[in-house]
Amino acid sequence: MDVQLLKEAVGYAASLIVLISLLMTNLYRLRQINLVGATIFALYGYLIQAWPVVFMNMMIAGIDIWYLLQMMRFSAYFDLAPATSVGDEYLKRFFLFHERELMRFAPGLTFEELLEAHTCILFRNMLPVGVFSYRQAGPDADIVLDFMIPEYRDNKAGRFLYRTKRMFFKEQGIKRFHALARHPAQPKYFSKNGFVREEGKSGAFVNNL
Repeated sequence: MDVQLLKEAVGYAASLIVLISLLMTNLYRLRQINLVGATIFALYGYLIQAWPVVFMNMMIAGIDIWYLLQMMRFSAYFDLAPATSVGDEYLKRFFLFHERELMRFAPGLTFEELLEAHTCILFRNMLPVGVFSYRQAGPDADIVLDFMIPEYRDNKAGRFLYRTKRMFFKEQGIKRFHALARHPAQPKYFSKNGFVREEGKSGAFVNNL
């Protein structure tokens, strides 16, 4: 391959990665992708002997690393409050405000279904950042909705729900959570949080508490 063409390819790849990072709504993921882009940009600067480009992008990469370390050290406080204690009106406002995004993860879901199920508001550092809703039938519970607003989808909420709150759900008589993946990101999310695929059911997962 022509050396000049290779250099240009590296530059274009770096530009594309940085552009993609700016489209991220999750700050942690934004920093991760931006770090990769800045590192490749620094390599591009080295290849074309543009030392200001190398210096600037190494600085950007260093800043990204610093922020990522801070985010990893930061211990978020989570709480799960029944929607009935918060109020149906607040739940409705949350539902309507995030309805378009909600429908991506639970197509066809209605507000009435949330009222009929066991629905909770998930708080992170006292900010309402998600909704967790399920229908219980004996020891089994079907997840109606497990939703986090885009800015807080870093898997910490999943660990809180399915690990920290595990004994809480067991005390309610729940032995298994059943979930249906309706969004491309959900299989990976469920797998990270202790779910396994259910045999014979397409897109179905189960978590034995």
